[in-house]
Amino acid sequence: MGMQEPKSPKIAVSACLLGENVRYNGGHCNHRLLQSVSKHIEVVPICPEVGIGLGTPRPTIRLVREKGKIHLIEPVSGNDLTDSMLSWSELQSDALMHQKISGIVLKKDSPSCGIERVKVYENNNPQRDGQGLFAMVFTNLNPQIPAIEEGRLNDPLQLENFFARVGMMNRWWQRDEEGWTTSSLQQFHAEHKLLLQSRSPNAPAELGRLISQSNEDHIEKLALKYITAAQMHMNTIVKKKYVAGALRRAVGRLPNTISGTIRQQVHGWIDGYVAGTAPRMAPIAVIDQMFVMAGLEHLPWKRLFQPFDMSSGIFAKV
Repeated sequence: MGMQEPKSPKIAVSACLLGENVRYNGGHCNHRLLQSVSKHIEVVPICPEVGIGLGTPRPTIRLVREKGKIHLIEPVSGNDLTDSMLSWSELQSDALMHQKISGIVLKKDSPSCGIERVKVYENNNPQRDGQGLFAMVFTNLNPQIPAIEEGRLNDPLQLENFFARVGMMNRWWQRDEEGWTTSSLQQFHAEHKLLLQSRSPNAPAELGRLISQSNEDHIEKLALKYITAAQMHMNTIVKKKYVAGALRRAVGRLPNTISGTIRQQVHGWIDGYVAGTAPRMAPIAVIDQMFVMAGLEHLPWKRLFQPFDMSSGIFAKV
């Protein structure tokens, strides 16, 4: 269990969000939050529209539905950019996976990068039911990689959950480099059980069953199947009652030297967190202190609230 902490995760980000002047109007939309975490992550900038050779500034492009099919069109010239965007997106997706990215942050509402509710024009009537072409290709090819639009990072819970998923993916890549065995996959699962339970209470049991079907010949495939399923479980709105369940399980892992009275007090803090009368940090700080006093490094506990080694203070303790 004495694994070294992995290096900083790589996250692909729409280049305009990093302050690069690559938008159609020649501008950018620098995202303050991404700047604040940039020293803890390695950023890989991407811009699909520049990638397929469009200039900056450039005419706008849009998604158009014709006879039930989606096309990427430049209305000014009438050029159909669909095929070139799809080809570029497949190549770029492969390149990003080759770089072992652990997450991707994309520009919302973009006909190339938007993940959801992107405008699709039919007979000049826009409907918000589309997905940017690059986002569609990348997320379909790589469902295990956490993907989020920049607007959702403004919600503290979604921000924290995204980085928890990024941390898990980054650790998976590190183990992947060492080569998987059934026991290393079991260890990875054990290390992340509390984190998984705090998002989806059935996840530990379901993923445990998945590992039990192991066959050493196909362990690499199983490890990929595992992380894909684990990330699906993690892709959720965080619920207090599930976090509380994981906190109670952590209390159960405390050594016998911790008295029943103190345990009751901690459960009281957890009840307060669920009821909204105590901040989440209250039970966390007390449980943390107990592990320290007992001289225990409990990795599942560490994984629950430390997605990776970050001291930027961006995480909402709510």
